[in-house]
Amino acid sequence: MVADEIGRPHYKKQNHCFRGVARLISDVRDAEVRLQTVRQLQEITLRTSQQTFRKTEELLLAELEHFVAAFAGWQKQAAPQLEKLQEEIEEWPVENLDCKDIRCAAQRAYKSARHALVCAKSKPTPENFHEFRSEAKRLLYQLRILRPINPLVIGALIEDLDSVAEVFGRSHDLYFLGERLRYDGAQPPPRETRELVTVIEASEVELQNRGVDLAERFLEERPRDFGRRLGTWLQQWVRGEAPTVADALVCHDVSVLK
Repeated sequence: MVADEIGRPHYKKQNHCFRGVARLISDVRDAEVRLQTVRQLQEITLRTSQQTFRKTEELLLAELEHFVAAFAGWQKQAAPQLEKLQEEIEEWPVENLDCKDIRCAAQRAYKSARHALVCAKSKPTPENFHEFRSEAKRLLYQLRILRPINPLVIGALIEDLDSVAEVFGRSHDLYFLGERLRYDGAQPPPRETRELVTVIEASEVELQNRGVDLAERFLEERPRDFGRRLGTWLQQWVRGEAPTVADALVCHDVSVLK
């Protein structure tokens, strides 16, 4: 939202730094996602078909333990980098950021999410759905920042978009696990792998279809109209006309009035 104001080169540099910090724990995070996903599938399928993926769970648990041990000191590397970045953020030159800048940034994010959804529908690959999820989450984070300007409406938008991101996140986790099972390295028994991959592929398609339905409903408004609504709320907020006591009562948060 502030990339233009602080300068694109500066934004890209700091964005690169944050990505570097994230990579310090990416292997541990990915291994944990795979393990939790197979545990969830096992819990669900045991209720219906008595399927068990015990060998797969043991393999993924061993992988997670390996990565945890290998990256045990990641906090010592990450903490000073994050503290330095936090200090730099405090110095961002955003004094001249106005309502138009914020509206345009959010409108661009909405438009990008819309475009990514079209691409994913026309070519429904895991990569395209993941790209849409990334764009949707970017818009979600912006709406969370802007929630105080209209807590009721934007709060509802956040809940809806969070549901979209959650569905596509589940789908991506399944794809992620499936890719690991197709890897040529250490494998659980072939039969167990085949059964698990079958469950994964069927569930992926179901989640993608459900996610597309939710996303289409959320993004049915034209970007220009979305931006206009947001601009109106921003102007009202600047003039002190919103939010109201009613907003605070519904949101159970009196801080929105400050």
